[in-house]
Amino acid sequence: MNRTAPFRMNKSALTLALISAAFAGNAGANAGRIDFSIGGVVATRPDGAQRPLAKGAELQSGDTIRTNDGRAQIRFPDGAYVSLQPNTVFGVKEYNFDGKADGTERGFFSLLKGAMRAVTGLIGRVNRSAYEITTPTATVGIRGTGGLIVVLPDGSTLIRGSSGIWSLSNASGSIDVPAGTSGLAPANPNEPPTETSGIPQVPPAPPGTTGPGFIAGDQRTSTGNPIIPVIPLQSGSGYAAAVAFEYSGAGYGSPYVYGTTPVDAVFTATGQLTDAILSSYDHYTLQAGGSNADFGTDGILAWGRWIGPVGGTYGCDGACGFNPNYTANTGLHYVIGMPTPVMPTTGSAIFTLLGATSPTYTDGRSAPGTFAGSLEVLFGASSPTVTMAFSVAMPDGNKYLLNGTADSYSGALFSASSLTVTGAGGIACGSGCSSNVQGFFSGANASRAGVAYQINDYYPASANIVGAAAFKNTGVPVPAPQ
Repeated sequence: MNRTAPFRMNKSALTLALISAAFAGNAGANAGRIDFSIGGVVATRPDGAQRPLAKGAELQSGDTIRTNDGRAQIRFPDGAYVSLQPNTVFGVKEYNFDGKADGTERGFFSLLKGAMRAVTGLIGRVNRSAYEITTPTATVGIRGTGGLIVVLPDGSTLIRGSSGIWSLSNASGSIDVPAGTSGLAPANPNEPPTETSGIPQVPPAPPGTTGPGFIAGDQRTSTGNPIIPVIPLQSGSGYAAAVAFEYSGAGYGSPYVYGTTPVDAVFTATGQLTDAILSSYDHYTLQAGGSNADFGTDGILAWGRWIGPVGGTYGCDGACGFNPNYTANTGLHYVIGMPTPVMPTTGSAIFTLLGATSPTYTDGRSAPGTFAGSLEVLFGASSPTVTMAFSVAMPDGNKYLLNGTADSYSGALFSASSLTVTGAGGIACGSGCSSNVQGFFSGANASRAGVAYQINDYYPASANIVGAAAFKNTGVPVPAPQ
């Protein structure tokens, strides 16, 4: 990596200077202002006093901002911006700017948890030591104007520069991170930061909540719209998962559907699942030559369908070997994410489809099909009530409608073994069908839900179908009965 770069005052820097001048009349009046805020964003003073943060609220040195399930964008008097993602803890350790860079300016911040995008202002442009962001495992210094910083679940720090050059340091070393590259400070402080191919990402903002655009270092499409990437899931433990597959891979075994937590998971740099330990006897690994089909992620959930060789164990207290080789018309379907730690106890919401794998016959008799569906959830003090409406259509003309309510709940997990399954096309359910659905809620305040399902069609189709799907909480209440 290059470790030095000449500084040039470009158009973005000049714009920052003009913005800074506009704040000069209020120099010292605040240590930042909330440009926009959604969800349960709060600030805590060093004495423990807490206040909600709405648009226009002013911050002070010593404030700790917690976004919880919300988001916030902070504008600082020197022209800097910080965009805080959900489940982030950000601290204004010390901030001082009196309208000019005279040696008294300070911009010291902390990122204890979560993710943030940062565009720097005038602080640090003359004296780089006047600006820094500390995380549990590293210090991020200024060498440019824009970047994305993420504290990963294991405490390591991943950053990516979008303009200029940033520095990433810990007790064992320091590297520069130019625009378009990423750096990782490991969780182990005895390991120095290194360049990495990982790309930190953040979930997209909900519709209608996008705040003011960044002044510099922002990434935009050709039409001028901001590009907001997605943070992929990171390898670790504590996940919830639901899977559905035909366990022999030969097309003649029974379908297997399972949902549980905690799950140990291994992901690629882009968030594709490659290894999952669901229990002491359910361990699945995507082998060399295999791939993730139908993959998707929003940074809270990930879903996909493994095709190719898979190894491990399933059931039988770990005594049953697992080595299927799935074709493009079959596969191991999964959805995975961190389970909701504390379920809501009141309210209701409609969950719409976020993404899904293409449902497959376990015997691979046709190409994969299509899935559509939604959830209606009534949250309660003891457990929620989850009502499902799914549609599965296969290329051979068979179509299945699944409707009903989950019949078992445990924390963030739910399952349904008695949904009504009806045929809506072809020879589906000519002599009856049954189903099994395993699911879970994920994200703060149950912002997401994932399900894996199987359909058993007895005759004349004599078929088994499996798939997985992810849903997002729209915040729209379930309509009251008419």
